[in-house]
Amino acid sequence: MLCDEELIGSYLVSNRTACLSTLYKRYAQKVYGSCLAFTRDPIKAEDYMHDIFLQVFVKIDQFQGRSAFSTWLFAISQNYCRQRARAASRMELVAMDEVDVENVQDTDVTDIKHLMLSQLAVVLEGLEPDKKALLQLKYIENIDIADIARQYNINNSAVKMRLKRTRDQIAEAYQRQFVAD
Repeated sequence: MLCDEELIGSYLVSNRTACLSTLYKRYAQKVYGSCLAFTRDPIKAEDYMHDIFLQVFVKIDQFQGRSAFSTWLFAISQNYCRQRARAASRMELVAMDEVDVENVQDTDVTDIKHLMLSQLAVVLEGLEPDKKALLQLKYIENIDIADIARQYNINNSAVKMRLKRTRDQIAEAYQRQFVAD
């Protein structure tokens, strides 16, 4: 089974649409889930997903391999959904007396959490491997600071500073990529 980058290379050389079809099958559900988290509307999410894949396949020759294909795909997906949401918010101006308060749906917290986690995954994908490893030791494996310091042959305060700088870098990248307009 070919990896994503090999499929793209094969498509660019041979123009075999089966390569794109394989990529679509691998990622359609994930992109749909991300779109659904944005729209909370299954029909709109499916439309967005198809639009995103059309956009990706038209621009597939622009994929440079500086990140994983999935990272590139999800960045395009997130940007597309944000653009659509901004466009919709500019168009949907309704007088307050026309709003049926009884039938306004509450935001599904699970969808918002899913969206934020998928956005955070995109940010983490761009993080340097040594910083990812440090985060994994502390926050996934719950290794004590002193043990990490011994493993890296540095003092405790250096570990704490590296963790803080990495968290700050992640927060800044998240803000820049997903919050700033």
